Amino acid sequence: MSVILNNGLLKRESFVIGRFEVLEPTINILLVNLMPNRLQTEKQFTRLLSHLPINVRVTFAVPSEHKIRHDTDAIMTNYVTLNDIWHKKFDGMIVTGAPVDRMKFEQIDYWDEFRHLLEWRKTHVTESLFACWAAYGAGYAERNFPVKALSEKISGVFQASQIFKRHSLLKDLENISMPQSRYFTVPNFGVARRLKVAGDDILGAFILRDEHVNSTYITGHFEYDTETLENEYLRDIAIDPNTIKPKNYFYNNKPTNTWQTYAEKFFVNWGELLMEKMTSSRSTIPTLNQERNKLGLGTSRCKYL
Repeated sequence: MSVILNNGLLKRESFVIGRFEVLEPTINILLVNLMPNRLQTEKQFTRLLSHLPINVRVTFAVPSEHKIRHDTDAIMTNYVTLNDIWHKKFDGMIVTGAPVDRMKFEQIDYWDEFRHLLEWRKTHVTESLFACWAAYGAGYAERNFPVKALSEKISGVFQASQIFKRHSLLKDLENISMPQSRYFTVPNFGVARRLKVAGDDILGAFILRDEHVNSTYITGHFEYDTETLENEYLRDIAIDPNTIKPKNYFYNNKPTNTWQTYAEKFFVNWGELLMEKMTSSRSTIPTLNQERNKLGLGTSRCKYL
């Protein structure tokens, strides 16, 4: 379906990305973008959201307390801050990873704001998804599953060796493969059985699900493009010549995308889970026409990525 961008670096003249279905229902998703290359991350998540079986309206946000080091003026012009949205409610929320998993949590400039976000989402968001560091930070802050810092980076594309339950998130998926780029793990042995969805005894949990707070946690990066791990590797090896190549990723010395099908299907399943939660809490989901009329908007144009 369509992805409608309320703001962000990706939004230009076109208003919609995907297959434009004006009479289909529309959901509102807050995407808290903590990655340093925000434009790239917008594109990656927007592509995945376009596979949802429903129109999606996205609002991009950054923490109010975060010192932005790249494209500061563009970010502050095209993003809202968390202070701008505390009074609002959203159907879904996605919090991205962040390159801060080697820092102590209390040293991160937006840590207190992130903790507030975790509490806020319990009353203002129907369904939440935390990726990589965001999952790590949520586990540490809420203590609902164990997290452990690592001295060596987990980097590469890995397949879950264990499927703990046939959750709806894994519908039509026999297994899960995803890029991993992290200095932490969520040890399987310490995770409550009710939370386990997919993982590995060595690499830890891949996907966790906590029905008590309507939240899903993934320790990797389903959103990554084919070249993203390669670019990270080239960046890291320029700093440290001993950097190890990402595993299960280079074939004939070329990066190979073996996770895209898994990623797209996972997001379809997450979207269906979100719709199920929404329909159980309210009788109807507004259509795109209703949303646009409410905002006083005219005809929109469609753009494909």
